[in-house]
Amino acid sequence: MTRVLVVYATRFGSTREVASAMVHELNASGLQAHAAEASNSPPPENYDAFVIGSPLYGGKWISVAGLYAALMAGRIKEKPVALFSMGGLGIKHPEAGLAQHKEFLKNLIEVAPSLNVVSDAVFSGYFERSNLPWYLKIVDRFAPTPQGDHRDWSKIQIWSRSLVTKFRLNQ
Repeated sequence: MTRVLVVYATRFGSTREVASAMVHELNASGLQAHAAEASNSPPPENYDAFVIGSPLYGGKWISVAGLYAALMAGRIKEKPVALFSMGGLGIKHPEAGLAQHKEFLKNLIEVAPSLNVVSDAVFSGYFERSNLPWYLKIVDRFAPTPQGDHRDWSKIQIWSRSLVTKFRLNQ
């Protein structure tokens, strides 16, 4: 059975909920998936495939998620990896959110070229203005993001299910 580790970083819990939904879909599709926060540095040796994700803040993942991917790249280089980002920018401007995600991934791959990335996705997140760090509150004043839960659970489920074939083919 394909064992999948879904590694995530989160500030306020929204990405944890998305990771849990991904685990549910992967398990329902016949894989054996578990979720773990990147800060717990789960060892990759017991897994066959990986999903790694984080919210994007100012075009960057929470550092612990990027560090996990970069530091573990050599240990998981033969194994399939799917990467996802969560963000508020894509709520009003999907193309800008996708561009930020792709730019971050390009930089991550430069640092960790041995990552065997088989899929990536960007999802809109849960946005609450009061949760923003001070510097992003300033940015938000000029281009305000609508508050609320903008996660598209159907899109998350479909992408999660699409990983099953990719993970099985790359074993």
